[in-house]
Amino acid sequence: MIKLGITGGLFPPNEQRTIFQKKQLCYLEKEFANYWASFGVMPILIPNLSPQLLPSFLEQLDALALLGGTDISPLQYGEQPIGEWHGDSLRDDYELSILDWFVQKEYPVFGICRGFQLLNVYFGGSLYQDLPSQYSKQVKHHCSKKYDLHTHPINLVKNELLDELGVNKSAHLVNSIHHQGIKRLAKDLVPIAHADDGLIEAFYYNNAPKGKVMGVQWHPEFFFNAAEKFIDDKVIIEHFLQFASIKPSLVK
Repeated sequence: MIKLGITGGLFPPNEQRTIFQKKQLCYLEKEFANYWASFGVMPILIPNLSPQLLPSFLEQLDALALLGGTDISPLQYGEQPIGEWHGDSLRDDYELSILDWFVQKEYPVFGICRGFQLLNVYFGGSLYQDLPSQYSKQVKHHCSKKYDLHTHPINLVKNELLDELGVNKSAHLVNSIHHQGIKRLAKDLVPIAHADDGLIEAFYYNNAPKGKVMGVQWHPEFFFNAAEKFIDDKVIIEHFLQFASIKPSLVK
């Protein structure tokens, strides 16, 4: 069984909590774990371990999935915050150290929503901190009321990975739950899907086999909540997981 490491969300110590007030907590969203388990994968939450303990833990895993969640700090891509919220630097540091280990060891990596944006930042790209105020308003990318039921169509790059996989044979819709997005795409990332306003919705890393390191802006694990028929996410995940079947050598 493939052992899939998943980066979680982090709660810093908080005196307002009824329990564990002075402790940092690490959590995994249930639907995300259920989704990956449905592919016969063992989802394993990666704790925020100390640097000396982390490598031996990661060596037991076969691939990495980056969870959605809080905003990435603009300081990570050389910008000053445009609002009062400065992003989740605690989680940034935790995830970037894990992501760096997996990329350096040439393991498969799949990023979803925040994870998609984090891959772009890791490889040298930048983000729109707030799409409604900084980018085209032709497409609404987030609706708090509808949340994971909010959708828009995507356009696949012809003869590229998602087009080759035939993910849009029956539908062109994805959910959309983000107010940030790709501003400057990192030079080693290849765009493979866009929204109608041109915003990048999916890419892969071109210094690895196509799809071994990739990300999508939408949440495939939330597809089951919608009445609309979405693109075929299963062929994307199955394509990715084939790279996790053969573990890279740790000797470089």
